[in-house]
Amino acid sequence: MANKALFVGSNRPDLSYTSLVLDTQGNICPSKIKKLKSKKSKMSRPKKLRTYIPENKAETSPSDLLKTDENIVLVGKPGIGKTALTQEMLKLWTERDSEELDYMFYFDMRVTSEFTKNMSLEDLLFSVFSEPDTGKEEVLDDIKNNSDKVTIIFDGITDLSSSVVQKLVKKDLLPDAKIIITCRPDDEDDFFSRDFVRMEVKGFSEQSIKTYLSATLGQERKKVLSSLELLTLCHVPEYALMVAACFSSEDPPQPCTITEVYINIVRFCLQTNSNKTKTKDLNSFINNKGKELLSLAQVAFQATEGKTVNLTELPCEDSCVLSFLKPLVIKVALTERETTYVFLHYTMQEFFAAMWLLKNPDKVKDVFQQCLTQEMKHLRHLI
Repeated sequence: MANKALFVGSNRPDLSYTSLVLDTQGNICPSKIKKLKSKKSKMSRPKKLRTYIPENKAETSPSDLLKTDENIVLVGKPGIGKTALTQEMLKLWTERDSEELDYMFYFDMRVTSEFTKNMSLEDLLFSVFSEPDTGKEEVLDDIKNNSDKVTIIFDGITDLSSSVVQKLVKKDLLPDAKIIITCRPDDEDDFFSRDFVRMEVKGFSEQSIKTYLSATLGQERKKVLSSLELLTLCHVPEYALMVAACFSSEDPPQPCTITEVYINIVRFCLQTNSNKTKTKDLNSFINNKGKELLSLAQVAFQATEGKTVNLTELPCEDSCVLSFLKPLVIKVALTERETTYVFLHYTMQEFFAAMWLLKNPDKVKDVFQQCLTQEMKHLRHLI
């Protein structure tokens, strides 16, 4: 319902679940990551953009995850569909035709105020979640004695500061319960163990993008599908939602260029991460963050000029501005890790790079001249 509210006018789509690509291969070794990054940097821009869309080799469905007895860690970058996946599992669980008594608990770990450090299992299940009208002790005893009938989802977990959550994850409580965790890649080391199966949520395949855009835009989808930049951007479901919302507008000004779509996406992301709901407040927030945004734009320009997607240093410390980046941690030794940063999508890097160029007009002539050379022709997309 919250997503439908982004669509103006009378044609609000029915936003049902769209298939996501799940990769069960586990962690990629550091040498392979470096090799892939090196290969990607040498690709032509169309081929580089195509690498963002994941291939759907062997489809794993929410129903499959619901049926398995294994504990699962669902890993993925922001907006990639982790929450949608777990909520689809909840929906399927409620629709089952089963006479067996079992229990499903879902916790949004981003609502941190609900989870106190020393809360009990009873507090977690019955205070945070739902308390039975009668027979609370009987229900709790049944849960403890038949923990193999219990599934618990911790969505968006970042740490194990609550002792009861820690005990459940480590199987000190309800040892036979099925635990499902969703987290971002930089948090997974704290939860991933031999007892959990790792699955990476990689977003929409090309077919899923087309299915989603057909449901949200109808014939208007052709405007998006004809643009490689927007098509590949839509592999992230949250971005697909934003692109669809931009193109669904019945009232002017409807976005006519990719730049306008990106401006909407950037403003929406800043609005979401800053909790500024009013346009006036958002404009003031963007003005106040001008220095930090331009520092991000500068490193984006330098990376684009150098034909790389890797940022070795963060441009600032502002978490809202840095939400456009994702960390990539490579284990280089037993106790040593190397962290680089990349934009959530290559064209987002180009957008920020172009913004920096606009703010430095004395550099524009040089960039135009560089675009004419074979070595720097990739900069024409920035223009």
